[in-house]
Amino acid sequence: MVSRLQINLPDAEREALGRVGLAGLKAMASLHGTPSAKTMAAMTGVRDHLLHIDLDLESLEPLPPQELARRLIAIDSDPQWRERILRGMTLIAMFDGDPSADHLRLLSDTARAFGVDDAPVATYRRTMGKRLMLLRLDIARRSFLGAAVKTTLRQEGLPGALAIAKVLLGQEDKAMASRYRALAEYPEGSFGRAYADFILRNGFNFPGEVGGPPPPAMLHDCCHVLGGYGTTAKEEGGVVGFQAGFEKLDPFDVLMFVMAEFELGIGTSPYIPGEKNLLDPEYIFAGIEHGTHVNTDLLTDMNPWDYFADPLVDVRQRFNVLPRGREPEFADDVVEQGD
Repeated sequence: MVSRLQINLPDAEREALGRVGLAGLKAMASLHGTPSAKTMAAMTGVRDHLLHIDLDLESLEPLPPQELARRLIAIDSDPQWRERILRGMTLIAMFDGDPSADHLRLLSDTARAFGVDDAPVATYRRTMGKRLMLLRLDIARRSFLGAAVKTTLRQEGLPGALAIAKVLLGQEDKAMASRYRALAEYPEGSFGRAYADFILRNGFNFPGEVGGPPPPAMLHDCCHVLGGYGTTAKEEGGVVGFQAGFEKLDPFDVLMFVMAEFELGIGTSPYIPGEKNLLDPEYIFAGIEHGTHVNTDLLTDMNPWDYFADPLVDVRQRFNVLPRGREPEFADDVVEQGD
């Protein structure tokens, strides 16, 4: 299974694998004719942020499954590269408009030619069907949400489980809410104060308040703060990409949460409805590159309460969260500009 996205290969091998792999992605993108702007943006993101190679995508010739498999194995027989490319092709299919039987057929043919686990193909198949509840449950189980729940239960035990249950039942937890609200009184520049400012600036509720998220979701919000990500759909794509770069999970499973929520219109969160075609692939793949530099899985191996009193700059340095190179964009700013 693919678990981390760093590509530690000699330059020549990385370039050869990248050229062939992108030809596979190009086959998916050009399945119905000229590739769309969004699928080309996704391929550009892979090229620039994951592969770091110089390649003209416009002139790149697509490769059919059998030839794609043959060339990949000739370069490097490790199946992880075929697994990565199958996942990339699945994302390209999802960026290429509504799910279709043609996309599914090419994915299935590719998985067979590659001789690898077809889990991404099964996920794509579920997006086409009517059994969306199973898809939602699968995404929740495999994505960062499942990992965040396990982390909360490990760190807080039974009280953590009861806190999650209260939120799901729509009940207030006064002690929890007070604990989180107190972060607004932490020193300016501290991680805890930055987290509280993020919650208040966006009009969110704190964990423990009625309508607030369960404690595991706080870990995702901490990634917003540490990574410097805002709250537009594009920024959500960026921060989930950031998480995919450092988490121990399959990055495809991590990305599926945001793909379902903001690209496919399949709501996976009880707090926001599913919407279509709102993601920007550049934000996602730049986020992934950003996350690959982080030295710790921030969702499973960091307890934010251990660091909330510390200066945010020190916490970022501790976990090697580098400057993002882009200012965060917030949903209310976009609304105001639209007005």
